[in-house]
Amino acid sequence: MKFQLALLVGKLLRFVGKYFGKATNLPGEWALKLCPDLMGRFRFQGKVIAVTGSNGKTTTANMLAYILTDQGYKVANNAKGSNLTGGVATTLLAASNFSGVIDADFVVLEVDERFSRLIFKFFSPDYLLCTNLFRDQLTRNGNVDVIIEKLHEAIKPGVKLILNANDPISGSLAPDNPRVYYGMARTDKSPLDCPNITHDAKVCPKCFGRMRYFYYHYNHIGAFTCLSCGYATPEAKYLADNVNFETGDFTIGGAPVYADYRPPFNILNMTGAVAACCEMGLSLESACASISRFRVMQERYDEFQVGDRTAVMILSKNQNPVSFDQSISYVLDLPGEKTVVALVNNINHTGHRDTTWLYDIGWERLRGKVDSVVCTGPRAWDLAVRLKLAGFRDDAVKVECDVQKVKPKVDETKGTICILTELYDAKSILEVIGK
Repeated sequence: MKFQLALLVGKLLRFVGKYFGKATNLPGEWALKLCPDLMGRFRFQGKVIAVTGSNGKTTTANMLAYILTDQGYKVANNAKGSNLTGGVATTLLAASNFSGVIDADFVVLEVDERFSRLIFKFFSPDYLLCTNLFRDQLTRNGNVDVIIEKLHEAIKPGVKLILNANDPISGSLAPDNPRVYYGMARTDKSPLDCPNITHDAKVCPKCFGRMRYFYYHYNHIGAFTCLSCGYATPEAKYLADNVNFETGDFTIGGAPVYADYRPPFNILNMTGAVAACCEMGLSLESACASISRFRVMQERYDEFQVGDRTAVMILSKNQNPVSFDQSISYVLDLPGEKTVVALVNNINHTGHRDTTWLYDIGWERLRGKVDSVVCTGPRAWDLAVRLKLAGFRDDAVKVECDVQKVKPKVDETKGTICILTELYDAKSILEVIGK
């Protein structure tokens, strides 16, 4: 009885919440209060796949859902990235009928890695794709080891894992579970030495011995071996190869693929999505054809004009050094003069005190390569101090804490405007700069 009541209340709240922007988490949160084991009572007609990881899980989950939908399957998924217990519960109750039956061929769930053990307390996915594991929001998540422990609690025996062969940390998850690996062969952007400050796998995640890398794609993602226990890059069943970053063309198992957004991490995300779809029964050729039609959402990457200048918005996750490192790599690959506009906001759950994550980002790589860095947002001066320590000239760093007043500072600069901002801040800064 309480399950039906929770379904009814959740569906009503979702219907009303659409008009107030409260339809993604709130319905599920209230339904769970009425029926704590709500998610264990749904009956799935098809397969369930969960996508988790530190970076790229929203995009990868949306890629997965796109491929399956493009191939004619009925898919339910939390496309907006509502990946905590309330968001996942909302997705399931929205997809179900009043008997709790989810009539979908596939249910694709993006799941926060820290909350995975709570989400999968009462049910389990058939497949779990983990994109990668990095230090991420340390004041909230703790070290990577903490996340691994929580994922081990969440992963039940028999769940098939789709893992990143180039990540020594997530690649060693739940060693007794069935698994396949995906990865990327060395490219012309794979240096022999790590160009980033953040490197979370200098020691082996299995024996804590010294790791040796043959090349890096970015941060600790690459080809590796442990000099003590022999743990090494596993063989990837699905391998991105022949990557041409200029044209966006590459292959997976010989099948051609096209990428509209071409950083190395996105090539890996695409390969992971294809791998998961193939493991769930799609042919490699059809999965590759569908992913080639996928376009990255404007909320995560966008280009537009500001007067006679080009502007590029690159989503960069607060308290996630690897996300900013990859945004910096993208900036460095752009031709011509450029200016970086970085919006750094307060971190609510730390009482607005934590800025240590700014010191794990390789800002030094931008020194002498960009005209200026414009710092804005409540922690603009904290970023300016970090840039001073990185060796930037005083005249190359401009500060305006008030986002609404940053446009004149941007107008003083030259070249392509590269905006690095978090998802929740993107709209406010784009409205100001785009004027």
